[in-house]
Amino acid sequence: MKIQSVKYSDREFEYYFSNCQQEVSQQASSLPPVVFIHGILSSGQLFTHHMMPYFDSLGLTTYSLTLRGHGSHSAKPSSRPFDDHIGDVAAFIEFVYQQEKKPVVVAGYSLGGLITQHVCLREEIKPKLAGMVLMASVPPKGFSQLNQAMWLDNPVLSLVLGQVMVMPNMALLNPYYRNVLIDALFACKPNEQQLGMLLSELKAEDLRLFLEPHPIDDRLSLSVPVTVVGAQEDKLVPASQVEATAVFYGVEPVFFSPMGHAMPVEKEVAKLAAYLAGWCSSL
Repeated sequence: MKIQSVKYSDREFEYYFSNCQQEVSQQASSLPPVVFIHGILSSGQLFTHHMMPYFDSLGLTTYSLTLRGHGSHSAKPSSRPFDDHIGDVAAFIEFVYQQEKKPVVVAGYSLGGLITQHVCLREEIKPKLAGMVLMASVPPKGFSQLNQAMWLDNPVLSLVLGQVMVMPNMALLNPYYRNVLIDALFACKPNEQQLGMLLSELKAEDLRLFLEPHPIDDRLSLSVPVTVVGAQEDKLVPASQVEATAVFYGVEPVFFSPMGHAMPVEKEVAKLAAYLAGWCSSL
């Protein structure tokens, strides 16, 4: 699956795209397109390994956006990187809506989940939405609660994650750092292929993203269907944070096990993909 580039609304997007190559049935033509938004230390490529091929096999059209400053994206963030991501994702949803001529499901993972929440609550975006999926998402209260919980529960992981975000390739040369990170991301020991899928496009994160909590305004409401999924063994976004997100949106959380934070490349990813594809197809 090759990366594609397009300029739209004075922004440059890099994304992966997949749609069913077989004859499109009437049922498939009515299904909503799905836009995946990745998290830290990754790119849109993250969803090309398992999620997009599975969705494609069921006739669901999928897009996976690479955020600026990640992967091979050439655009640089401004002094307000979080606002850049919100603006970019909102514009990309507009682009997909224009391409597909129907409302979109936005599926945000980890950091991408918090960005997705901000975007989907925009008044100009709401009419273009078919649904919202949050996978191991930063909760609505934002980074402050998540960071505090990690620091109290697992200070070693908090320190290692900070080092990896600042200088990922150098930090992961340290066997101890590498083992701590892998243990935090996976429920079971991953193979080299899984690690390659997750760590192939490492870039240093802009720490300005995490200096402010970026909470969701609880006075805003979202009328489209929402599903909140988490990994039972997640050490970065633990079950309690997933449950808090589900409560915020008035839904029951769905957990997968054995599974860690690296949900899109975990060994049990087929079960996750089947659930999400089924949920999107039911809209």
